[in-house]
Amino acid sequence: MSYRLLRRPLSIAATAVLVLSPLLAVPSPALADGDKEDKIAERETVQQQLEDIRLELDGVNDDLADTYMALAETELLIPDAQQALDDAREELAEAEDEDRKVGERLSAAEDEEKELETEVATGQDEVDRTDGEMAQVALSAYKGDGMPNPATVFVGGSPQDTVDRTMNYRLTMASQGSKLDTLRTDQAINENSADRLTAVREEIDDLKAEAEETLARKTEAEEEAETAKQELDALYTRQQEQRDELEGKKEQYEGDQANLESRSSTLDDEISELARKERERAEQEASSGGPAPAVAPSGNGWTRPVNARLNSNFGWRVHPIYRTRRLHAGVDFPAACGVPVGATQSGRVIQRTSNSAAGNKIVLSHGMHNGKLITSSYHHLQGFAAPVGASVSAGQTVGYVGSTGGSTGCHLHFEIHEDGNAVNPAKYL
Repeated sequence: MSYRLLRRPLSIAATAVLVLSPLLAVPSPALADGDKEDKIAERETVQQQLEDIRLELDGVNDDLADTYMALAETELLIPDAQQALDDAREELAEAEDEDRKVGERLSAAEDEEKELETEVATGQDEVDRTDGEMAQVALSAYKGDGMPNPATVFVGGSPQDTVDRTMNYRLTMASQGSKLDTLRTDQAINENSADRLTAVREEIDDLKAEAEETLARKTEAEEEAETAKQELDALYTRQQEQRDELEGKKEQYEGDQANLESRSSTLDDEISELARKERERAEQEASSGGPAPAVAPSGNGWTRPVNARLNSNFGWRVHPIYRTRRLHAGVDFPAACGVPVGATQSGRVIQRTSNSAAGNKIVLSHGMHNGKLITSSYHHLQGFAAPVGASVSAGQTVGYVGSTGGSTGCHLHFEIHEDGNAVNPAKYL
């Protein structure tokens, strides 16, 4: 394992998340606070996922690990890219619908404008005609050849002439009154139509401005949707290329899988042998009259070795590259290289060693509990802080977080064994 890889917790993939990927770039100041928080949360989630994935690659050589991490990064970005495309397409559909509705309202308003223009022109012609007729009658009356003077209706002629002239006078006056009423009605209707025409023209101006805005929104949404699609397509293309590259690298380093399983078995045998010797020593001390060291029961005085989140639980899991099933015999705590590692319980240092798998490792004995020897081991350390044979108390620094051995990033791999058999540390912590 090269020093180059061991010193970088997230290596290429994390750097790519922060620098290369436009989907996870630091939000610009123009974004709303909610958008900023969402982007920051997305970036942190992806970083944490990549960190977890990288720790599962313990024992994999640098080249293969980097290739896998590049693929993992791409695949983590695809769901966000797909969501971005879905959101862009939804926004485009809304913009197109709004543009269509505004267009329909504008078209209807323009049709109404044409109808009102015709209505106002026709109404004005009718008002002018009626007004002209009444003016002609008034002019004729003024000249003396129009309407009869009411005073002359009953003067001269026979009684029958008087009746005829009276009826004619009444009909003439009634006709003029009707025309006057019609004129007033036509004028009122025409004024209303003119007012409505003015209002419609104002509405048309507003709708044209709104249409420009919706067109700009639609254009922007189209561009965003196209950009999102291109980014997603690029990710899918990159994903396939990286998958092909990974398959090639797996064939190139196919011997590593066997070595990985072999080293795992060696570690199991090593801790079992160490526990056997420590148990014999404890039994000899007890038979010679000395007090046998006793460990506190689980849940009593046990502490976490580092103040960090636990990201990889104890148990069987499938290797992300080789797809083989193997036991993850401890738990992992991602932490920066150099962070102090404390003894999880009081005990005695019984081994300090270094190998290609566990790296720098220190093992503590915590004495007997329920007839079993309890030991804890701390892997991938950057350095040690207690010599073999030293007694330590719970929380006392015994080493420092590192990324030695088969580690692919700064973290502490922590195990607890009962008579050399790995158990879930959650039973004690």
